[in-house]
Amino acid sequence: MQAVKLHNIFLQALNPKIEITSTSFSKLKNDNSFSKYNIEASLDEVESRDSEVVLKYKLVFLSNPTNSKIQVEGLTTLYGDQSAISAQLGPDEQNIPIVLGLIYQEIFPLLFITSKSMHIPCPAYKLAQMTAQPSSTKTASDQIPKSADVKTVELSDNENTIEEQIETESTLKEQVIEQQM
Repeated sequence: MQAVKLHNIFLQALNPKIEITSTSFSKLKNDNSFSKYNIEASLDEVESRDSEVVLKYKLVFLSNPTNSKIQVEGLTTLYGDQSAISAQLGPDEQNIPIVLGLIYQEIFPLLFITSKSMHIPCPAYKLAQMTAQPSSTKTASDQIPKSADVKTVELSDNENTIEEQIETESTLKEQVIEQQM
């Protein structure tokens, strides 16, 4: 019984509770010239106890050039003693807080499905891939051999500005506020 309890405590320390409270996906224009996403991330401490810390997170992905914007906000709860919590808040090899990488892994399926349905570029599978500098600047056209038999056709799109937006808000905030009153 004691071993099971210790095992559960260990698993909680490795698996923070991650909740999404708000999402916003915006398609500003129908333009396929995508280079990368610029990321803004914030982690703010909301509550702290001996064995857990509650953090509010916010991730904003803005495409470059500016064609789409993705924003996700929520709460995450870290479990464990002070050293375990400090380890989760510490940086990884890319100097990104470990807990931020765990949050990103948890919300990535939402980013993938929604961005594909809106026809906007999906952020990279791993957060570290988005912050890493590209090792090569070759494009696909550089690797395709030129042939005299190939004709080039240019396509134009008459709809230059399309605005689509999907927003969801969880009722979690309302439930938490009601419980605290």
